[in-house]
Amino acid sequence: MTGYTYAIFFCFSVICASVQAEEPSYFTPEKVYQFATYLYKEGDYLRAAGEFQRYLFCFDSIPQNADSIFYRVGICYRLGGKFSKAITYFQNLANNSIHTPLIDRSYYQIGLSYFLMKDYGKSSEFLHFHLPRISQGQDSVKLRMKQLIALDYIYQKRWDDATNFLIKANRNDSTSILLMDFATEGQKLPYKSKFLAGLFSFIVPGVGKIYCNRHWDGLFSLLTIGFSTWQSYEGFYKDGSNSFKGWLFGSISGVLYLGNIYGSTVAAQIYNEEQEEKLLNKVRVSINVNFQ
Repeated sequence: MTGYTYAIFFCFSVICASVQAEEPSYFTPEKVYQFATYLYKEGDYLRAAGEFQRYLFCFDSIPQNADSIFYRVGICYRLGGKFSKAITYFQNLANNSIHTPLIDRSYYQIGLSYFLMKDYGKSSEFLHFHLPRISQGQDSVKLRMKQLIALDYIYQKRWDDATNFLIKANRNDSTSILLMDFATEGQKLPYKSKFLAGLFSFIVPGVGKIYCNRHWDGLFSLLTIGFSTWQSYEGFYKDGSNSFKGWLFGSISGVLYLGNIYGSTVAAQIYNEEQEEKLLNKVRVSINVNFQ
C-alpha cells in the first residue's frame, strides 16, 4: 500500500471516528425531549407523542418525570384527534400516578376527550362520578369539570339539567355565566308543536307548514290538494260515481292530504332542530375555545 493510500485511509478513519463520536449526542434524552417539545410547539402532535415515548425508553429505569411525560403524551394524542389513545394514557396515569394534581387533571382530560368524541352522555357521567374525588386546592380543575358537565348537558339539549346544575354550582365567573345564558336561552326556544302543525293541516291543508314558517310549502300544498280535489269533484259531478277522473284525482287528493298532514309534523320537528342547531352553533363559537 503506497503512502498516498495510507494517507487517504488515515483521513477516512479519522472522519468516521469523529462522526461516530458525535452521533450519540443526537440521541441523548435531553435532545429527544427537546425535539419532542419542538414538534409539540409546531403542532405536530402525533410525532411529538412518539418522541416523548422514545424519551422514556432512553432510560434504564423509570425517570422521575415519567408521570408528566405520560400526561404530555395524552395531551398530544388528544390534540392530534386520537381521543381513545388519549383516554388510555390519562386513565393509566390516574390509576398509577402518585402525583395528585396530575390525577385530577387526568380526570378532566378524560371527560374532555369523551366530549370531543361527541359522547356527551359518557363525558358528563364520568365527570360527575370523579368530581367528588378531586383533591382540596384544585379549585381550577373542579371549576372546569363543572363547566364541562354543564356544556355536556347543553349539547344533549338538556336545558333544564344544565340550568339546575349551574345554579347548584353557584359560580359567577364569565364562562359559567355564559353557559347559564345559553341554557336559559335553550329553555326558551320557540318550539313548534307537532300536534298543532298536524291539526292545522288536517283542518286546512298547508296551514300546518305555514305555522312552521314554511310558507311556500304550505301554499303549494294548499294549491295542489285544492286543484286535485276540484278535479275529482268535477269528474264525479259530470260522470257520476263511475267517473275515472273522479276516482283518479280523488285518490291523488287523498294521498296528498295525508302526506300534507305528516309533512307538517315533520316540518315542526325540522323547525325545532334548526332552532336548537342555531343555538348550539353560538355555543361552539363562544365556549369551546375555553375548554383545553
